[in-house]
Amino acid sequence: MAVARIDAAARLVRFVGVGNIGALLSDAGKARHMVSHNGTAGHVAPRIREFTYEYGSEPVVILHSDGLTTRWELAAYPGLAAQHPSLIAGVLLRDHRRSRDDASVVAMRAAV
Repeated sequence: MAVARIDAAARLVRFVGVGNIGALLSDAGKARHMVSHNGTAGHVAPRIREFTYEYGSEPVVILHSDGLTTRWELAAYPGLAAQHPSLIAGVLLRDHRRSRDDASVVAMRAAV
């Protein structure tokens, strides 16, 4: 389980993750992985903590379940970060889904 909020006024992404959630902040061509603590939502969550990540220009936040491999890089898709978030999520799901698991991908950017 994860919650991400792009706080445009503060130029921060606020993120809380528990369990097998991958989270990435892409900003100006640089990618940063966001921290998700171990646990199982609704069962055991020994540590729940909000992390904040500063950004500069136009951030893209991508969250995904463990049904997506972790061996992908947004930089491997030139120009994709500038596209609509649903296209970003769809391309990552198409190319990096694990065939033996369910998968979900969410991509978003700040409203302007």
